[in-house]
Amino acid sequence: MSPDLVLAGSDVERVEQIPPATSSRWARRSTWAAVALVVAAGVVLRTYTASALWLDEAISVSISSLPLPDVDDALRRDGAPPLYPLILWGWEQFFGDGQNAVRALSAVFGIAALPVIAVAGRRLAGEAGAMASLLLLAVSPFAVYYSTEARMYSLVVLLVLLGFLALDGYLRAPGRVRGIAVALLSGTLALTHYWALFLLSTVAGALLLRRWREGRRTDARAAGWMITGGFLFLPWLPSFLFHVRHTGTPWSEPPSLSDLPDLVKVPVRWASGPGQAGSGAVLLALVLLLLAVLGSTTVRLSRAAFELDLRGRPPGRGLAIIIAATLVLALVISRTMGGAFVARYTSVVFPIFILLAAVGAARLPFRVRTPVLIVAALLGLALALPNLTNSGKTQAPVLAAALRAEAMPGDVVVYCPDQLGPAVSRLLPAGLHQEVYPGGGEPARVDWVDYQARNLNADPVQYARRLSERAGDRVIWLVSHAGYRTYEGHCQTLVHELTTLRGQPLCLVESDGYYLERADVRGWATAAEPRSALAERPQDCAPDQVPFGVVEP
Repeated sequence: MSPDLVLAGSDVERVEQIPPATSSRWARRSTWAAVALVVAAGVVLRTYTASALWLDEAISVSISSLPLPDVDDALRRDGAPPLYPLILWGWEQFFGDGQNAVRALSAVFGIAALPVIAVAGRRLAGEAGAMASLLLLAVSPFAVYYSTEARMYSLVVLLVLLGFLALDGYLRAPGRVRGIAVALLSGTLALTHYWALFLLSTVAGALLLRRWREGRRTDARAAGWMITGGFLFLPWLPSFLFHVRHTGTPWSEPPSLSDLPDLVKVPVRWASGPGQAGSGAVLLALVLLLLAVLGSTTVRLSRAAFELDLRGRPPGRGLAIIIAATLVLALVISRTMGGAFVARYTSVVFPIFILLAAVGAARLPFRVRTPVLIVAALLGLALALPNLTNSGKTQAPVLAAALRAEAMPGDVVVYCPDQLGPAVSRLLPAGLHQEVYPGGGEPARVDWVDYQARNLNADPVQYARRLSERAGDRVIWLVSHAGYRTYEGHCQTLVHELTTLRGQPLCLVESDGYYLERADVRGWATAAEPRSALAERPQDCAPDQVPFGVVEP
């Protein structure tokens, strides 16, 4: 919810809108028609991706598939705020929990954000700002990717944009109804992603600072409405404090303060989505950064001349301050609290960056703005298009196919680490006994409570012995990976101990992929009764691996 903090009532300083000499009604209509075609392509790209659900998506769907009274406890052990899972729970009651059905909710949020950002862009920079912001968000690989993922990030983008409009409206014309809208959107944003707290704190702090420096009472009232929205968060506060103490992000190393210069790489992540940043993504990021710099530091004096003001110029200056301050605060708090700093969390400021770039585009002369936006649109579409056929989120289907082909009802499937369980287990038939190392629980979700301490204190040798005894003459299937944090050496020891107890594995399939890089499936029968079908082809019991580039988790 990031307003331009220099926008307030009669003091609004808009981007100068000088009609270009080449402008005409026909040219205007043609331009909007071209934008409409690009936006339509962006809408289509938000409706489908080929990949199976990966870890986080599978967990979201598993939680939302529970009976409603059980959702709260599952979220407490998951470490996520409740709004998106509860909305997804209601969505599943009508549309089911199939892969395409659950992702359609994110597509709805992603598509809804397009007209909202156009309205926000118009407020900041007139018609040119509306056109540029709509175009840049429509083709954004980052926005497209998370509109096809069953997670909360497209909802975050929508709520931030709605919050911008609500707060900007209140600053222009204060009123109770607008204040209530600010409070409601502040509270719902905090209940959607914890990083929203960084953004809300930054905006409220900036409003109070300006009240102190410039005496703007409306700013203090606006900050008060934002703080009032915190009452919506109060029922969730005990769970939040529990998450701070017991869950966090144990799957990732916390960032170092030496990573501060790496904040400049965030726009490259926004330009590439979660994929590897190739030359196209770098070029798109440079275009967007150039527009953002123009949006925050320049004023158009004529159609051919610009004045640079390094102190910053409204309305872009406020947007740039909010983006930078939120990211720095997030880095510092993540370092202090041991949390992760990953690109998808920056979705709380991503739409503000798009608005800032749109302000910069609006400051360009028409004859310069048009080719710049064409380049950005072509690059964005080219980078977003592969998401349609992308199978690189997870290789769970490959591993699940191996198990479906060889495992029989009653066989035991174990996941080490447990993070492999949610994506693979949902693809397997009933009749298999599935559990996770080291806790032995069900694999549909990950219990993140005191995760690191539990894993580091586990004993893979004792677990393997108990597992072998419980399995008896049933085949044990181990889905494992050696590279997960807090599991160092455990899964390899588990493989070694099962081999000692039951002989060489009768089946092995390896796979490369996102979160499953070099994951494998191995099957052990009893030494007395090896399963003949496996013994006949010990190294060929699954489809060929499907290679692809590994992307950032």
